[in-house]
Amino acid sequence: MSHYLKQLKTQSSRKIILLGLSQAGKTSIRDVVFEGKAPEETQNYAATLNYERQIEQVADEPITVMDLGGQEVFLKRFLSSMSSFIFSNVAVLVFICDIATPEKFPASLKAFVEGVSRLEEMSDVQPAIYVLLHKTDLMPDLTQRAERMEFLMEMFQDVAATKSITFLQTSIYDNSIHEAFKRITAEASEVIPEADTMEKEEDLEAIKQRLRLRPIQQVLHTLKFMNRLDEVILISLDDPNFKINASELEDSEIKHILTLLDKSNDLRLVTGSKSKLERLGSVMMYKSNIQPNHLLILLSRDDKSMLETRNLQEIEETVNLLSNQLESMLKTPI
Repeated sequence: MSHYLKQLKTQSSRKIILLGLSQAGKTSIRDVVFEGKAPEETQNYAATLNYERQIEQVADEPITVMDLGGQEVFLKRFLSSMSSFIFSNVAVLVFICDIATPEKFPASLKAFVEGVSRLEEMSDVQPAIYVLLHKTDLMPDLTQRAERMEFLMEMFQDVAATKSITFLQTSIYDNSIHEAFKRITAEASEVIPEADTMEKEEDLEAIKQRLRLRPIQQVLHTLKFMNRLDEVILISLDDPNFKINASELEDSEIKHILTLLDKSNDLRLVTGSKSKLERLGSVMMYKSNIQPNHLLILLSRDDKSMLETRNLQEIEETVNLLSNQLESMLKTPI
C-alpha cells in the first residue's frame, strides 16, 4: 500500500470518543491505556482545552481516539456547531463519569444525553455505548460503592431506555481500565471500513491532494474555533473544484452555502481593499481575497464574533498567515 493510502486510512478511520465532564479522568485514561504512562504521572494534569486526538492501531487497522475537553464552553461547541465533525464516523462512545463527585451527576447526565442524541444524528453506523463508572479507588467502602453504582446505572439507563449501554467500573490504579479498553477497542475494530474497498474507490491523485491540503484545513479549523464561527470556507477563484472547509462539509453543502452567499447585498458593514464584512439575514459574513487568487469566507450567527475590533484584527492576522501558507503550498509539487 502506498504512503498516501496509509495516511488516508488514518484520516478516515473510525473513532473512539472519550466524553465526560472536566476532571472526570478522560486524559489520564487515554495516557495510561494508550501511552503506557503510570497513573502517578497523570495526577497533576490540567484540563484539556478543545480536544485532542491520536491514531491507534487496532487489529492492524487505524482508529482515532478523541479526548474531548469537558469544560462547559467546549461541551457546548462539541454538542452544537462542531457536532457533525465530532460525532460522525464514531465506532464507540465512551462516557466517563466520576463516581466520587455526586454533585456533578446532573451535569454529567445532561452531557451524556446530549452526546447520545448527537451520536444518533451524525453517525453512519450503529455505535457501541460504554459508560465507565470511574475512579472506584476513591470509594474504598465496597457497600457504598455498590449502592452508588446501582444508582448511576439506573440513572443513565433511564434516560436512554432504547439504547444498549455497557457499564464498567474502572480505575487507572488497577487493571480494570485496561480490561475495559480491551473490550472497547475490540468492538471498535469490528466497524472499521475495509481497506481494500477504500483503495479501489479512491483515486491516488485525489488522495495526494487531500493530504497536501490537510495543514490548510487545520488553520481553517483553528480560525473557526478560536473566533466562535459557524463555518470557514476557502475556495479558488480559478478552480471550481478547489474547496476546503473547517467542518469537513460535503461538496453539495458547500455549493448550497455559496449559492446563498451570492445574495448577500442587504447590508455591507466593513469594506477594505481585500476584505469586507456583510450581513446576510441573521448571518454575518466576512470575505477576504487571499493570494494567489483565493477567497476566504467566514460565517457566524453571533455578531460579537466578528464585530469586535480585537476579533477582526485577529482574523486579519490569520488571513495573512493563511495567504503565505497557501502560496507556499501551491508552489510545492504533489
